[in-house]
Amino acid sequence: MMKNIVKTILPVATIVAAGLAAQPASAGTAPKVTADLIKLGETAYKRECAMCHSETGNGKGAGAYILDPKPRNFELGVYKLRSTPNGEPPTAGDLFKTITNGVPNSMMPAFAALSEKERWGLAHVLLRFGGLEEEKPKSVKVSAEPKTTADGVANGKKIYVKLKCDTCHGADGWGEGPSSLTLKNDAKERIYPANLTSGVFKGGSSAKDLYIRIATGMDGSPMPSYSAEAKPNEIWDLVHYVQTLAK
Repeated sequence: MMKNIVKTILPVATIVAAGLAAQPASAGTAPKVTADLIKLGETAYKRECAMCHSETGNGKGAGAYILDPKPRNFELGVYKLRSTPNGEPPTAGDLFKTITNGVPNSMMPAFAALSEKERWGLAHVLLRFGGLEEEKPKSVKVSAEPKTTADGVANGKKIYVKLKCDTCHGADGWGEGPSSLTLKNDAKERIYPANLTSGVFKGGSSAKDLYIRIATGMDGSPMPSYSAEAKPNEIWDLVHYVQTLAK
């Protein structure tokens, strides 16, 4: 009976994700963390998230067996989509954004229909699953975006090769680089590099979103941080080049 329910619910979630994932997060002011906020988040988690991520957050919910990639194990406290430095936990705001917008090109739907307090409560519940509630991570500083120029885009193309982005994403950004068939995440699960020509990215598709993804990397995946290999202006040039790949 449960298997039939899961198979019915998950396709609906995918449809919802397609309709809502592109909507921007509207965080407003983060509320004070109170017992009532956490209770609100726990209730929302059991109703909306436990089916895939399990009630304990270990990623082994009743619906996990049919998902690829598998649901995130929140107990590990490792997140790809963060605004914090490589190896650092996400901020509550990072989780709020992901909960609100969902993760495009995945089975993770957007939950923008939940109240803002429910989403903030969920964010703090996830931090607690990973023992991260006492952490106070700070987002990386993002320099002002320079004007896009032909010279900057040309330099970005050179940086794309210099940093070996083409190894995974391919020379033209289609996600078919020579290493694309061998990539695995930390759980040894097969994963695929993003198709940069789609213009749709899991952590958001704005120039700032792309800058943060390049600068911080995606923990738990082969996507590294390039903050040590590229200067801010070079990352911006790379961002502007990647934006030209969208078809």
